[in-house]
Amino acid sequence: MGIIKRNVLFAAVLLLLFHRPVLANTILSTTGTFAVDDAEQSFNFTLASAATVTMRTWSFGGGTNANGSVITTGGFAPVLSLFNASGSQPLLAFDTGGTAPLACGPRNIDPVTGFCLDAYLNDFLSAGSYILVLTQFDNTPNGPNLSDGFFEQGNGNFTGGPFFLNAGTGFQRTGDWAVDITTAPEPSTAALLIPILTLFVIAHAVRTRRV
Repeated sequence: MGIIKRNVLFAAVLLLLFHRPVLANTILSTTGTFAVDDAEQSFNFTLASAATVTMRTWSFGGGTNANGSVITTGGFAPVLSLFNASGSQPLLAFDTGGTAPLACGPRNIDPVTGFCLDAYLNDFLSAGSYILVLTQFDNTPNGPNLSDGFFEQGNGNFTGGPFFLNAGTGFQRTGDWAVDITTAPEPSTAALLIPILTLFVIAHAVRTRRV
């Protein structure tokens, strides 16, 4: 076996020894069921340091959540609204789903409706406390602060279903929901070692040739 091949094999063995899976850090992964259309569910979370945070639902188009549980399709069209928990609790962002088939992003397409209406937020947030609120479309935030409430607040079963999706030919949905809040994973040990090992292999090969 040539010198370079031996060096490459040695580096590969080291990577296997130090490698560990890169997983998102789960802040929250939970499920539940709304009883009425204008229901709201709040989730409070705190970041000790700045991080990229992904907040998403799974219950409209289905999928596998951060806990590894398979979430079935069929839930209502969700809205996720993010507020700063400090001061006047200002609205930072909200999402009401994607547009199938080309603007779904990471959302799955529901096989019954053909829509990708799960809510998805991915934002870089500073250290601090936040409030994420789950509602059903079109119960969107009035803004600019949490105290301003939501558009359909107090209107009970405003879809006429409850949980009737008034889109296309109309679809009856359920009150089921599933929400994940995760932060971006840290680089794996293997990823950090790759440039170091590459330099080691090159230096070792050059030194061996000179001997």
